[in-house]
Amino acid sequence: MERSYRANDPIWLTEETRQKLFSKNSVFQTITRDFPVSLGKEISKNERDSNDLLSTLTYGELEFISIGEIFETIKERYGGIKPGGIFYDLGSGTGKGVIAGALLHNFDKCIGIEILEGLYNVSLQLKRVYEETFPSEISTRPDLWDSKIPEIEFTRSDMFTRGWADADFIFANSTCFDSSMMLRIAESEVKEGTWAITLTKSLPSSKWKIHESIKKLMSWGEATVYIQQRVNNSGAELGLDQLEI
Repeated sequence: MERSYRANDPIWLTEETRQKLFSKNSVFQTITRDFPVSLGKEISKNERDSNDLLSTLTYGELEFISIGEIFETIKERYGGIKPGGIFYDLGSGTGKGVIAGALLHNFDKCIGIEILEGLYNVSLQLKRVYEETFPSEISTRPDLWDSKIPEIEFTRSDMFTRGWADADFIFANSTCFDSSMMLRIAESEVKEGTWAITLTKSLPSSKWKIHESIKKLMSWGEATVYIQQRVNNSGAELGLDQLEI
């Protein structure tokens, strides 16, 4: 697997960029305020215990500022994310990762895949809040967002049954994923140039280039975040002229 990343080398945001990220975080907190981390943890634990499910379904959530800094790192160091496209959160929990994706980039669509029924049901509630709240935020802050509102979709499914071959950007809170799950994600078919953010574990395949790893704060403490990109089937790196960025 090709590695060109720098560990513990955070990007320094300009004051303007940082203030915009803080403003987006304020909107994120408004949308998600009735859906605390404790709610997701309780629902996840109860459903796992009652159905004797695997520890790979243990619950944790992202921190918006941390993920926002990762998006800015991709923009400043690696050419950015092309406009539009589809964002996937694999194991989306109560849906906050999907909301973060919609607020951080002008994706056409942000999709969450979650297998636990209780968490999926909460994500549908969060979707309604997003659709009621975000349009007014866009109209009042054109400096932060384009006029187009990313579509949100949540699916209750095993992620490998649902698939994500049309993904342009993948996020996986993979801290508790086992090695077989990581390998299946890594070997799943996606387009060349697709971005992937995973936590604690990288994708174990030469089909993915690790650009960088960096420690960031999440709901449970610090986690190593891997910035990765799909390369061609031989594992060779794509040139910038081959990427739509």
